[in-house]
Amino acid sequence: MRYRFQLRDQVYEVSIERQGDHYRALVGGKAYEFEVLDAQPGQLSLRFASPGAPAKPERPVTLYWASAGGTKWVSLNGCTYRLDKPSPRRARLSGETDGSETVRAPMPAQVRAVQVSEGEAVQQGQTLLLLEAMKMEIRIKAPAPGRVTRLLVKAGEAVEKDQVLAEIGE
Repeated sequence: MRYRFQLRDQVYEVSIERQGDHYRALVGGKAYEFEVLDAQPGQLSLRFASPGAPAKPERPVTLYWASAGGTKWVSLNGCTYRLDKPSPRRARLSGETDGSETVRAPMPAQVRAVQVSEGEAVQQGQTLLLLEAMKMEIRIKAPAPGRVTRLLVKAGEAVEKDQVLAEIGE
C-alpha cells in the first residue's frame, strides 16, 4: 500500500509491505518494522521493533484510523495524519514540480464529448470534456492555463472516480 502525507512543508511517501508475520513501513526513506497485535474496526494495536535491536521490541502502541474514499486518517501518539493515495504518476517531492496539472473524473461517468485535442492551448476554466453521470452533464474545466499534454479518454468511454482524464502542462 502506498500513501502520501504532508507535515508542514515536507511531503512524505509511505509504503507498507507485509513480510511474513510482521510489516515494514517506509516513511520518507526510513524503515520501521512492526507487528499487528490486535485489529478492531478503527483501531490497531501495534508493536514496533526497537531501532538497531530487532530482538528487543518496544511497548505496544494504539493507532486509531478512519477512512473515506481514497483518504485515510491515522491518529498515533496524539497526532493525526491525513494519508492520500498518490496519483499514478510518479509522486513528487516537496518543492519539485514540472508545472503540469492533472485533470481527474469527479465521479464514475461516461465521456460524452472531448472538446480539446492534445497540444491545444487552453485557458483556465475552459471546458475540456463533457461527462454524463446519473442524467447530469458535468463540464470538466482546465484547472490552469497551458497546453493539453496528454488526453487519456475518448467520447463514449466509461470512466471511474479519480481516473486521470487529461494533463495540462506549460
